[in-house]
Amino acid sequence: MDRFENMSAFVRVVEAGSISGAADRMDVAKSVVSRRLKELEEYLGVELFHRTTRQMNLTDSGRAFYQQSVRILADIL
Repeated sequence: MDRFENMSAFVRVVEAGSISGAADRMDVAKSVVSRRLKELEEYLGVELFHRTTRQMNLTDSGRAFYQQSVRILADIL
């Protein structure tokens, strides 16, 4: 697992509003983005999104992690 790639995928999903939108922007399959999110949530031990069949909403942990991720990725990229 590449934590920075997974973190970047997470940020893209939040900013695109969906896994499909993020996958399109990253030019990868939706399954790749979904797997990266799952790996990240397992590594962190928290749920980052509340998922339903129609939408994804950030959890409180997801919101906090998003803010930290944006700062970290800006510093390293």
